[in-house]
Amino acid sequence: MPKLDQISIYPIKSCAGIDLDASEVLNRGFPLDRRWLLVDEAGQFISQRKSPRLGQIRLTRDHTQLSVSYPDKAPLNLDLNVHSSVRHKAMIWSDKVDGMWVGHEFDDWFSNVLEQQVHLIHMNDEVHRPLIKEHLPQHRSFEVSFADGYPYLLTSQASLDDLNGRLDNPVPMDRFRANLMVSGFEAFAEDHWKKIKIGEVEFLVVKPCARCQITTINQKTGASSKEPLKTLATYRKQAGKVMFGMNLVALSAGSVRLNDPVLIIQ
Repeated sequence: MPKLDQISIYPIKSCAGIDLDASEVLNRGFPLDRRWLLVDEAGQFISQRKSPRLGQIRLTRDHTQLSVSYPDKAPLNLDLNVHSSVRHKAMIWSDKVDGMWVGHEFDDWFSNVLEQQVHLIHMNDEVHRPLIKEHLPQHRSFEVSFADGYPYLLTSQASLDDLNGRLDNPVPMDRFRANLMVSGFEAFAEDHWKKIKIGEVEFLVVKPCARCQITTINQKTGASSKEPLKTLATYRKQAGKVMFGMNLVALSAGSVRLNDPVLIIQ
């Protein structure tokens, strides 16, 4: 039976993820997902595209803190509730976004790891980033975190299996940094979905996700190659972009948990 196999969040954009057994579904994404962002001195967001070692920054969490670690460096603790009155401007692609500046200690830690001056900002409940996109219901508003474009990203195990069947060296799903991974479908069946239900929550399937060179970075070592992007480009190109996975927005409230059934509504 089609089911939900994995739930993942990435609290600090482009850093390592955390796998969950269950999560509440919010309008702007899973709680804590992409709620922290690193920006350079000009306010441009930092990602693995230019700083691949971000993937080696590991995170764990408890009820009050995120613990952030990097090899040969003392760990850093981040309060889940950031109390700051200082706003910092950021650019995520063409979006101008506000964030709450976290503080000098955190800027220094990440600047030391990345060997460039960066600032850490946080999206709390006072920070809003409206999602204004085509193909969304017009009768309600949507928001998004510091994610590239949409609150949720879904991938399929069968689609990864299809890709790995074409590669000399298979890649894990962590290359695609999805929030939801499902199984029990044919490869790339998700291309044709418009609306799905996972457990008690309905999602609108908005558009395919265009992939970049982050998929070519080994998330454990930071080493990069041409794959799997080179192979994906031979059969997953649309309008000049390489597609893998689907962007979603939540249409209803509720929670999802591992092994929830996945129903195709439309």
